[in-house]
Amino acid sequence: MIHPPSPPDLAAGQEVGLFLQAMWRFNRALGQQLEPRLQSEHGTDTRSYLLLQSIQKGVNYPKALAEELKIPSTLLSRYLDDLSKRGLIERQIDAQDSRRTRLTLTPAAEQLVGAVRRTIHDVAEARLSRLTLDQRRTLTETLRLLAQEGSAP
Repeated sequence: MIHPPSPPDLAAGQEVGLFLQAMWRFNRALGQQLEPRLQSEHGTDTRSYLLLQSIQKGVNYPKALAEELKIPSTLLSRYLDDLSKRGLIERQIDAQDSRRTRLTLTPAAEQLVGAVRRTIHDVAEARLSRLTLDQRRTLTETLRLLAQEGSAP
């Protein structure tokens, strides 16, 4: 006999709601602080930085980039067009497979990634400074666990 799922515990439901609200508020607060700085100091945004950083780390093909960042390929194509027009990436036909396009950063992009990384570090460090080292480690490990695919053991 198959039993219908039991209704969620009220306290657990409230905890989920509080968690989601806290994540939303944190994300918004960080973005509202970070985005204007990235725009004024570097002429870019978080999305562009994440794309460039991924390419720098070796995610050099659009399909892999879309998978890595969980971006639909049609949207990614527009983002890559923008980065290309800004002189931040170059597209070349892959030497091993002419059906694939390989992405690389230009020297200007390499400099931009470094500068943006320092700004993001400064903004994040200001927020993280409110926590003890143990709290930071716990938060980081907890977020890693929550980001993993699949259900809990």
